[in-house]
Amino acid sequence: MNIDTGLGLERMARILQKVPNNYETDLILPIIEKASELANVSYGISDDQTKRYLKIVGDHMRAIVFLISDGVVPSNVGRGYVVRRLIRRVVRTGRLLGIKGDGRGDLEGAFLPTIAEKVVELSTHIDADVKNRAPRILEELKREELRFVQTLERGEKLLDEKLADAISSAERNGSVPCLAGEDVFILYDTYGFPMEITKEVAEERGVSIDMNGFDIEMEKQRRQSQAAHNTVKLAIGSGTNISDNVPDTEFIGYESLYCKAIVASLVVNGDPAVQVSEGSNVEVLLNKTPFYAESGGQIGDHGFLYISEGENQPKAVVEIIDVQKSFGNIFVHKGRVQKGVVEVGKQVEATVDVKLRQRAK
Repeated sequence: MNIDTGLGLERMARILQKVPNNYETDLILPIIEKASELANVSYGISDDQTKRYLKIVGDHMRAIVFLISDGVVPSNVGRGYVVRRLIRRVVRTGRLLGIKGDGRGDLEGAFLPTIAEKVVELSTHIDADVKNRAPRILEELKREELRFVQTLERGEKLLDEKLADAISSAERNGSVPCLAGEDVFILYDTYGFPMEITKEVAEERGVSIDMNGFDIEMEKQRRQSQAAHNTVKLAIGSGTNISDNVPDTEFIGYESLYCKAIVASLVVNGDPAVQVSEGSNVEVLLNKTPFYAESGGQIGDHGFLYISEGENQPKAVVEIIDVQKSFGNIFVHKGRVQKGVVEVGKQVEATVDVKLRQRAK
């Protein structure tokens, strides 16, 4: 007989460490203290709202670091969308806490990597892979935060404009000012504003929110997100599907975790590319592959693609961090060019991470 009591690691730690909540255990509190340091506040003597913000940062940063370490990169589809939403909420919350810059003198710098370093430190004896992957994790967080900050500033401006419009319209019509559900959703989905933050700012200005309209837009998004998750689409800028010109991928991953293959196509930010250089994120389509694509609940393989040049020295290296299927049986290898240049038509040596495959099995 097996009974699920709901007593997870955090709750057990809370009992053993005799603290009032999960956030004040040694699993999360050091992360909160790092955020407090950057915000120049003290968690212990802060008001309830400040404590809530610090808890959000501590909890979310822990999840984000482990997710990216396991190969879930920020995107607008499926689990990648979850990571992106978590990151955006932490960035927004950090701004509400008054965090400015990276805490090391660069006021325009990203603060997420600074807090993430504490998460990596705490994870060293739990999951050694996190430390090994730390450079990639920190770089991903830095890039995502700096990109989002620009969007966030536009969103704050848009919220001010929408609130002013709602107040002005209500004054003309003699009604109670109300922010349209569609506007709230745009702020939530496009600019990363948590709905409760929009609601809080609106209430401060005496404006209510059309929650029914917001829920309708959310439901539309859920349906679209589910459809996108079920089929990874390779639509390119012209509106054509790149999969029209790419044959199904021959999968040999049950027989071997290594093979030589030909690069059938490269995709960068949804557009086809003939070659991709070092430092770029890329989606690689091969004529055959040993990489298992995410299916039936099992995660996709990780590993590397190598292009050799004489004496078995790698000319180019691509780290593969996720594999998905598109339009039936086309395998999409998602990764980052760590070294050199990858070109369509070149032969690669595709090698699966054996340890990860064994754990997945």
